[in-house]
Amino acid sequence: MGQGRSIYAVGILCRRYSKIYASAEKAVEDIPAGSTVLFGGFGLCGIPERLIDAIADNKSIDKLTAVSNNAGIDGVGLGKLLNTRQIKRMVSSYVGENKEFARQYLGGELELELVPQGTLAEKVRAGGAGIPAFFTATGFGTAIQHGGTPIKYGVDGVAVIEAAPRE
Repeated sequence: MGQGRSIYAVGILCRRYSKIYASAEKAVEDIPAGSTVLFGGFGLCGIPERLIDAIADNKSIDKLTAVSNNAGIDGVGLGKLLNTRQIKRMVSSYVGENKEFARQYLGGELELELVPQGTLAEKVRAGGAGIPAFFTATGFGTAIQHGGTPIKYGVDGVAVIEAAPRE
């Protein structure tokens, strides 16, 4: 083999697998309902707009858990998927500029796991590396550690799903 390449690296270099699709619609067509989807970007910068549009157009892709640092704004970014009711749960660090998000969350239609920005980034990194759990002092001694923060409200405004305590 030479040049310091391992067998694994050579196998990867020889693979003829492409992640390039002819269209955004083709790229999302096999996402099953109930999937967890990580949406990139920061705020509205760098978001996968065409892929969000393709998901919004494919009504069979619903009950999503959307992981993103924000919930978009009304009609833009993940706001489109909130308008079409394709998101069941948000895992996010900021949700403050989307009135439709607030209406659905407070009305008991949407679940929310609010996560500090640095912890969210580490959750994504650790998950991608196959690390199932990690410690961060960010939530230590707060409601995040002790549980009880509302994940989902009922139509009467009472929390029906509360976060579990964390070790």
